Amino acid sequence: MSIEIKEVEYGAQGRCIRMSNHFIDVVVSIDYGPRIVRIGFLDGPNLLYWDEEHRNVFANEELKSYYGPQTAYYAYGGHRVSLAPDRMPQSYYPDNDPVIYGLLGGGVRFTPPRQKGNDVQLSFEVMMGTDASDVMIINKMKNCSHESKRVSLCGSTMLAPGGVVIIPQNMGNEEKHQPNRNVSMWPFSSFRDERLFLGDKYIMAQQAPYGRNLKFGVNDLQGWAGYSNHNCTLVKRFVHATGQPYPDFGSSLETYICDDYAELRTLSPLFTVEAGEGIRHVENIALFHSPDLQMGLPEATVDDYVNHLGI
Repeated sequence: MSIEIKEVEYGAQGRCIRMSNHFIDVVVSIDYGPRIVRIGFLDGPNLLYWDEEHRNVFANEELKSYYGPQTAYYAYGGHRVSLAPDRMPQSYYPDNDPVIYGLLGGGVRFTPPRQKGNDVQLSFEVMMGTDASDVMIINKMKNCSHESKRVSLCGSTMLAPGGVVIIPQNMGNEEKHQPNRNVSMWPFSSFRDERLFLGDKYIMAQQAPYGRNLKFGVNDLQGWAGYSNHNCTLVKRFVHATGQPYPDFGSSLETYICDDYAELRTLSPLFTVEAGEGIRHVENIALFHSPDLQMGLPEATVDDYVNHLGI
């Protein structure tokens, strides 16, 4: 069986492109976005979050003043590409228009209209192999303005509720006297959040209703983070460019947890993008069958879990 790529009607998500092989399928919206609205094993649960009730909508005065009086930004769910550092209203463009797609060798390119007001065009490509349970996502940005922009590209993946985030701590020679771990906390977050565990080898966070949101960033030198849910583990891999500047006090990976979902965001270094030029940020998303990871386990047990995945 080769890769199958076809246009489908996918429930409330509307017209989508479905890509599948022997093991997994990926569904991407083309009526809006684009968003990767599903990633999962064939006939298995969707590991991504989808906002069926439109609970995550922004329609404040800043957005309306910047984009127009009828503006509303729908988070929708799934995977999207955005710019960092996060700013209101620039980072909340109402991407509600149809998307152009084009077939590639082993994948599909998804290109929305140029963003009015921001003068950028964000797009991504999804590449899939015939005998693999992973996909490569190439997030792209083109500067359509007449001046340079200082930005980072962010691949944001919103994940289904009920799972556990796992992030490796940076390791190093204990005899060295230079710091190698950076944790950035957003003002609404707390180190005492009961969903958060800061270990010597791993950071873990549980997605569960808590009544307040949690967001933090790290300089993830190892270039991966995972999410365990539905007897699967979704692993995001990327390259952390050592020595390069990153947004948000040096964060190459950010985690956001609210009552509805968990979100893993990988970031590129900050680039000065000249007029007419572009940048890209490559991620790999891999799926593994595994028992659900639990909070409160000894880190040696978590080590066994990670080693079993072969990360």
